[in-house]
Amino acid sequence: MMTCSNFLLGQQMPWVYNVHSGGKKIPSSNYEKIREQVETYAAKRPWKNHYKLQVRFKDQFCYVDALETDGTVSHLGRLRHFNDGKWSIAFYTYSNDRYQPCFMGNGSEEGTLEEGLAVCETYLI
Repeated sequence: MMTCSNFLLGQQMPWVYNVHSGGKKIPSSNYEKIREQVETYAAKRPWKNHYKLQVRFKDQFCYVDALETDGTVSHLGRLRHFNDGKWSIAFYTYSNDRYQPCFMGNGSEEGTLEEGLAVCETYLI
């Protein structure tokens, strides 16, 4: 058993899985598929005539923004990729001007792309 004193003596702590760190780089070959999933999701939402969802990619992240009809872009969230069916979400907080890790709508720390988009759309409802 690892105790605080063992840690201070230089022994390693056990590895702990954290859905808000790491992730796998999103292959560029998946970008179009992800964009299509986002467009399909957005087409069924009540705000579809007022906002368009935009995504941009960097390494393991898929950033979700809303484009308003007047051209204003608003940050919504950042999805962290683990595999095609497993993502975590960080909600954009304007009060801190940063992405804050949060739970999916079902209370889980990870879920599908669509579950992550549902969290992102909180600003749009």
